[in-house]
Amino acid sequence: MQQLARSVRYSLLAAFSLSVPIALSGCGVVTWRDVYCANQPHGNARACVSQKCGFADCSVRIKIDQGWRSAQIGYRRGCTLNFAEASWVGPIVGVFVDGGYCQQIEAAYDVESNRTVPFSMAERAVRAAIARDYGVAPGELKAASGDVLTWATYPGDGNPRRSKDEFSRRYPH
Repeated sequence: MQQLARSVRYSLLAAFSLSVPIALSGCGVVTWRDVYCANQPHGNARACVSQKCGFADCSVRIKIDQGWRSAQIGYRRGCTLNFAEASWVGPIVGVFVDGGYCQQIEAAYDVESNRTVPFSMAERAVRAAIARDYGVAPGELKAASGDVLTWATYPGDGNPRRSKDEFSRRYPH
């Protein structure tokens, strides 16, 4: 009888140890999950902001996929993904992420040379994309000291913020 009870315990333990990782990987707890992506116009590259959450915190990464090639151009731990936007300028993509506790991530990448480049090379396009895609009103911009990146950054004060709320509505995560 003891041997049967031990056998049942081991079977249950084995089933649990196999099912938990499978269940957690499906909801982004164990694996990376793309939350926001921007495809290169007239090209085969794609910039994605991905999130992976554990039980204590989340990590955010920015990656570029081009054919079989992939490059990670940004990574932070201890983040909450509040907002992300990317914009392409020819072969260069600029990406802005508001990571909450881990602050902002600004990154840029040139898919022709396969190397990171200064964010300033695409910053103007990213700013314009945020203003255009989210319809940032002049009053909202004025309240953010005239800076659209400040508008897109959640201050963590617990109050509703259109940038964070609209991003979450468009890209549930």
